[in-house]
Amino acid sequence: MQERLLDWCRSFVPAPLSARPAEWLRVAVGVALSMLVVLPACAWVFGTSLTLPLAAPAAASAVLVFAAPSSPFAQPWSVLVGNLLATLIGVSLGASSLPVVAAAGLAGALVIICLLGARCLHPPGAALALVAVVGSPEIHATGYALLYPVAFNSALLVAVALVYNNLTGHAYPKPRGTRGNSHHTFDSLPSERMSFSEDDVAKALADFGEYVDVTRDDLAQLIKQTEKHALRRTMGEVTAADIMSRDLYWATPECSTQTAWKSLREHRLHSLPVVRGDSRELLGIVTLVDLLKHLRAAPARIRLGQLRRPAGARLRSIMTSPVVTVNQDTHMVDLVFLLSDRGLHCLPVVDGEQRLVGMITQTDLIAALYQNWLKHLPD
Repeated sequence: MQERLLDWCRSFVPAPLSARPAEWLRVAVGVALSMLVVLPACAWVFGTSLTLPLAAPAAASAVLVFAAPSSPFAQPWSVLVGNLLATLIGVSLGASSLPVVAAAGLAGALVIICLLGARCLHPPGAALALVAVVGSPEIHATGYALLYPVAFNSALLVAVALVYNNLTGHAYPKPRGTRGNSHHTFDSLPSERMSFSEDDVAKALADFGEYVDVTRDDLAQLIKQTEKHALRRTMGEVTAADIMSRDLYWATPECSTQTAWKSLREHRLHSLPVVRGDSRELLGIVTLVDLLKHLRAAPARIRLGQLRRPAGARLRSIMTSPVVTVNQDTHMVDLVFLLSDRGLHCLPVVDGEQRLVGMITQTDLIAALYQNWLKHLPD
């Protein structure tokens, strides 16, 4: 009994924050900027007497769109439609003959039901409904015209959030998950084919039964990250340095495409890193596909469609740059996702000065995964 009481008391202690202090500052600046834009603009257009009662709900909306831009509560549809629908309910009940207390309670209930039904639940909307019900005589005299300043504030707040959130690295509105892969087909990504599906997430949410303040795509991404960390823990500390090839073939930017073609063909390679002379600073990469694009038609006396080896061009003109690279400490789990989901066939390994020190191919990764699997087989 005592242990249950202690567990119940511990449930009141807040969970650790996952957001870093830099994120706190980003949110604080966003809220401050939005209020400095929205409130003076609303006062200039509609007057101070209407602006002040709407300031508190506007600030609450700002906290959501900047502190939780991934939340369904904070999406533009929820902010715009949720605020307007809640205001409409509040004005209607405020103009009724119901007692103020009864009208306020009914407004709160109707707002929740209607906003959930319209998929635009936005908590500050309930505050707007109450402002319309129990507000000042001037608010009541405004009637349904109160929708205009509410719409103005909501639209301006969303506009500020669109600019600020995206400039500070937070996608807003939250994009819906896209199907397909790097090959432009509708197959799932390789890492997802033996994992959970969208239907599994939907069924889990249905079983949970409560409103979850996270989008379905974010929940799926969170589960994937959890699986990734669990896999990393079970595989041990196997890094790129343990599995990379170190004795490499490479070329310089001045190397001809014909020489590169010969090197790839003789050594049965699919790609050739391009480095800066003896320093081996990685500048780019050339693949078979890059070279094939520069094949030229042979003279007319040769059979139609016959091709000959590329000549003349230099690698600097056809190489891919910048290159997706990893360092020697990159864990094997991260390599799996890069080489499978990103559609890459190889990964150059560089040091702190961007010098080429190794190369990891899909073959290297498959061999390493096989060896790791053998080590974890039960005796």
